[in-house]
Amino acid sequence: MDNPFIGLDSGTISTLKTEVLACFSAILKNQSYSLNGRSMTRANLNDIKSTLGQLQAAEDIANGLTAQTTFVSFTGNGSSW
Repeated sequence: MDNPFIGLDSGTISTLKTEVLACFSAILKNQSYSLNGRSMTRANLNDIKSTLGQLQAAEDIANGLTAQTTFVSFTGNGSSW
């Protein structure tokens, strides 16, 4: 999954994260919220949570707090163990 926030400076990420958290909080209180001209509702909660996760990951990368992960896939060649 591509993260559009990777590469932004930590100040910008922090500002965006604050804005998205305010949106999330307002929606949980059944209040209306507009984010970048888009009206957000409870129907958008999964999108908002995903955005928060992407922002947190980008913030972690910007602050050097992530470890490199490598995934290995083994495909069978017909032999069994």
